[in-house]
Amino acid sequence: MKKLILLVAFLFACTSLFAQEKAKSQYLMIVRFKTNFKPSSNEEIQNNIKKWQEYMGNLAQSGDLVAGYRPTNEGATISGKEKSTKPIPYVANDDLVSSVLIIKAENMDAAKVIANKCPVFELGGSVEVRAMMNVAGQ
Repeated sequence: MKKLILLVAFLFACTSLFAQEKAKSQYLMIVRFKTNFKPSSNEEIQNNIKKWQEYMGNLAQSGDLVAGYRPTNEGATISGKEKSTKPIPYVANDDLVSSVLIIKAENMDAAKVIANKCPVFELGGSVEVRAMMNVAGQ
């Protein structure tokens, strides 16, 4: 009987953990930096890289990181009905996308807490947080 009670308690705990994990939604973090940013020193950049490594490692370890991408600086921007093409990535207000992360969080407030820890702020960057919708269907 004692084993049965322990087994039921274990299954309940596992089910509760699974339900909590399943309740998390996905959020897109669009990380931008200023194209006119000038570092004060090489050391500043190296310190920021270390903080990025720690930040990404913590996200992965917590299970909140779904995917992370860093586009190259090469690209093209196609726009308008005419589909005019510029041979550069899209830049607005001197902001350029430097990374795109997909994270899991319980709600927008929790996603913003994760975003607020991003090391890009130290270098004058920004993070846009947006809830993701599954348009492919499942």
